[in-house]
Amino acid sequence: MTARTATPDNGIVRRERASTMVYLLDRMRRASTGPNTVTFLAPDGGRRVGWAELYGDARRVAAGLQSHGVGPGRPVAILADTSRQTITAAMATWLAGGSLTMAPTPARTVDLARYLADTRDRFDALGEPLVLVGAPWEDAVPALSGGAGRVIPLAEAVGDPPAAPWRPPLLTADAPAILQLTSGTTGAPKIARISHGNLAANVEGIRVATSHEAVHGRMLSWLPLSHDMGLIGGFILPMACGRCDALLSSPADYLARPASWMQLVSHHRATNTVGPGSAYAVAARLLRAGPRLDLSCLAYALCGGEPIDPAVVDDFLDAAGGHGFHPASFMPAYGLAEATVAVTFSAVGRGPRYDTVDADALAAGTTRFVPPDPAVRTRRLALLGEPIPGLSVRVVDPDSGRVLPERKVGEVQVRGTSVAAYHDDPDSAAALRARDGWLATGDLGYLTGGELVVCGRRKDVIILGGRNIYPEEVERAAARAEGARAGNTVAFGYPRPGQLGGEGLAVAVETRGADPAALRSAVTEEVRAALGVSPHVVLVLEPGSVPKTPSGKLQRAEARRRFAP
Repeated sequence: MTARTATPDNGIVRRERASTMVYLLDRMRRASTGPNTVTFLAPDGGRRVGWAELYGDARRVAAGLQSHGVGPGRPVAILADTSRQTITAAMATWLAGGSLTMAPTPARTVDLARYLADTRDRFDALGEPLVLVGAPWEDAVPALSGGAGRVIPLAEAVGDPPAAPWRPPLLTADAPAILQLTSGTTGAPKIARISHGNLAANVEGIRVATSHEAVHGRMLSWLPLSHDMGLIGGFILPMACGRCDALLSSPADYLARPASWMQLVSHHRATNTVGPGSAYAVAARLLRAGPRLDLSCLAYALCGGEPIDPAVVDDFLDAAGGHGFHPASFMPAYGLAEATVAVTFSAVGRGPRYDTVDADALAAGTTRFVPPDPAVRTRRLALLGEPIPGLSVRVVDPDSGRVLPERKVGEVQVRGTSVAAYHDDPDSAAALRARDGWLATGDLGYLTGGELVVCGRRKDVIILGGRNIYPEEVERAAARAEGARAGNTVAFGYPRPGQLGGEGLAVAVETRGADPAALRSAVTEEVRAALGVSPHVVLVLEPGSVPKTPSGKLQRAEARRRFAP
């Protein structure tokens, strides 16, 4: 995506070696000569609008944002559900030269006053943002006001006629395009500073890795725009193409009716979709119980955003196969906000593949492929593909920094054109330079045949008797206990002063009415049978108690803080 340094083209100034979002938006406008559209899906139907029309609206709104002081480097934060107004304001932010932050929307079980206070603090960490608040949270404008920035209704920003014409901003590839609030799964959330160059490089890498030109079509996403996979994979990728349709559904509508995901895929003949493993687990259950659909339209269904459980994938493929879905279309992937979004993709059309390893060897920090043998305790791990163009991946010893050979477990590191620094940590860019650009992801994994396998988070690993216990493995075992709510079980380590080894294993599990004593016993037995260790503590909780990020990831550090004995 090399942009020429030359004269303006319809007012668009192209600068530096990498494209800015202003250039990408104008390229989209010029490419969108056919009936390519964005459809804002809703339970009562949906609203369709062409990319070129959206661009025209966004340019008008960008002129208004510039009158509010938005220009290169000025952050704009949006708190609103997915809608035409929201997408228009996002595009307008880039056309005005600002950086975009999509705020996570509150979960149904969250304390709203606490959420608004925390959100205002996170907005303040952006600098002096212009905050746009839209439906259904317009009443939150007073609670979010009074911080470092200015807060106005989204409808006002989108609806007011501009006082002056739009001025093309002078941007470089290093200017911030997105200030991404990270999920905080293992600690305090941070802010990844995604530059225009990072974003353009990652979009190009995804385009090449997915052979995008060969599968122009229709992307359907219900993921929150506050999540990097929803914002970039579900919205920016088809937008940057200009020759694809995008179908955008509200995450609130999905949560109210999860069966709508696959029903919309079938009804609208979507060719691409994306979701976390937990959503595919729900889809499998609903596909078995629901009406016959036609999912043969999907060229690929990408799975990422959280650890991939092979049992969940098998279950989805079995259920979706009865609706015409081809197993080769399922695509496991790996990414993180600090690398913009995508890091590795499985090959298109290959389908999921797994590495079956000796579980005891894995606990000791190495891997050994084993054929099926009932006498050997094994763990099956998803192969996540090779790095997309522009990125490299390696595995290092987390203590010495020594690069490890294949099949040796260590910390996953990423380097390349999409790797970003932290906006709220000025030392992070210097630390990247000191490591020759290698970003420490905090994930543990290994390489095999050039493909990445992720085992878990380094901070989450629980050490019992010298063994590395991965919480994901504990959670999957505990979820098999009768009465446990699938996807709502969390495992974490906690200090046990005076005990040999010093660390204990705790499991917190939600239930709807199961006998607590019976459930504790069942969880203990399932974990012992699967891992050969027993939890020291099993906590039985009411629904909605297990802490999660807005995108649904388990927050083990927060669970430890709340529930540790």
